[in-house]
Amino acid sequence: MTNQKDKHLFHIFDETIKSQIEELLALGKSSGADLVEIFLEKTDNISLLSEQSCISNVSPSFGIGAGIRVFLGKKDGFVSTNDLSKGGLLFALTQALRMLGLEIDSLNKDYFEGLSNLKDFGLNKDSWLNECPDLNESKSKLINATDALSRENKNLQVRRASYSRNWQEVLVAATDGVFARDIRLHQTVGINVIAEQDKNRSTSARRYGSSGNPNDLRDWDIEKSSFELNQSAQNMLYAKHVEAGQMPVVLANKFGGVIFHEACGHLLETTQLERGTSPFHDKVNQKIAHSSVSAVDEGISNYAFGSLSMDDEGMEPQNTLLIKEGILKKFLSDRAGSLRTGHARTGSGRRQNFSFAAASRMRNTYIKQGQYTPEQLIESIDNGLYCKSMGGGSVGPTGQFNFSVEEGYLIKNGKLDKPVKGATLIGEAKEILPRISMCADDLDLAAGFCGSVSGSVNVTVGQPHIKVDSITVGGR
Repeated sequence: MTNQKDKHLFHIFDETIKSQIEELLALGKSSGADLVEIFLEKTDNISLLSEQSCISNVSPSFGIGAGIRVFLGKKDGFVSTNDLSKGGLLFALTQALRMLGLEIDSLNKDYFEGLSNLKDFGLNKDSWLNECPDLNESKSKLINATDALSRENKNLQVRRASYSRNWQEVLVAATDGVFARDIRLHQTVGINVIAEQDKNRSTSARRYGSSGNPNDLRDWDIEKSSFELNQSAQNMLYAKHVEAGQMPVVLANKFGGVIFHEACGHLLETTQLERGTSPFHDKVNQKIAHSSVSAVDEGISNYAFGSLSMDDEGMEPQNTLLIKEGILKKFLSDRAGSLRTGHARTGSGRRQNFSFAAASRMRNTYIKQGQYTPEQLIESIDNGLYCKSMGGGSVGPTGQFNFSVEEGYLIKNGKLDKPVKGATLIGEAKEILPRISMCADDLDLAAGFCGSVSGSVNVTVGQPHIKVDSITVGGR
């Protein structure tokens, strides 16, 4: 039986637990494992929803747990637990070892040289949680948002505003010497409306988010956001359905980058290489896109939703150049991906929480800006489509995609024309990338969430305005 002192041994993430973690890691190495990794996590989250002018939902949640991963050759075993006592972690380690046919026999510390000094990325972040808006302030801000939506547009049947705050403290230790701690703070605000008049209906939504900024909700410009959202909903209220066909398209900046993220970004993760589903697996230093396209994935932009001081394997993030002037330069790789594919780690090992093993995931992913203005892209098209705001969509395992256009306009003789609805962009990454012939000079980013094998993680998508010379537009 564990005593009370032992029960709480691993609840404080600092140097005081170093020797106990070293003992667990040494046990794993003594059992024949090539590498053992321990991920400890604490979370304090809350989400609120305002509908019409009332708070309809408040959902707080707290969590604590650990994930233990053991590598042997190119195989790994992973076990998670919310029992952070010494006995609980030892049991999880035993189970992970057994997945690989290994058993704890005896402790031989000669197999493990010990951890490095704690690399503490959480310094100066301990006050973040207390600096965030409290419940009353958050509720007031959301109700003000739904009221502002109503003032801007009298045709609204539904108006919603949501806020979520996710606080996380993590500690990573591994037998390659990694010993690192961090504190993360992510906040998002979402607003959406449904407008209706004379049997016509339109929907519009926006999401905003940041990392490492306790004042994010306080700084949110409600009036500006509500004006933009309502303008979009009103413009689309009487829009006619677009006619289907093959045509040139201009995609707006910010969330327009979701197509690159979904249709191409995932294909550049070593997770996809392990599955054998990426059409780009053997294309490094070969041309896969138009020479106007350069794209990066990084975790270092201040306050960006996908930024981080270290990944979930304890590695500092990099600015990873994925595509340079159309030529594929690099893949995103985590610890397992590097082991199995040979591509060097890029600080991209990420997981939703302790119950997932880390995998190669995107962070802030975007097409870099070019030399044109958005107006020049539109002026270059006689007949086409301008996609100002994107909606939902789906992506196949090798990059086939279809995405709905939430707010779209016809382009006629180089100028924006009537709004249209019902448009869907249909294509395949390897075919569309060579057709992105122009990139504007107005790069901007948008916050979002991405789901994959290691759960849902916060990411940033983005791009400048881009021109696609030809794409299939689904419609009527």
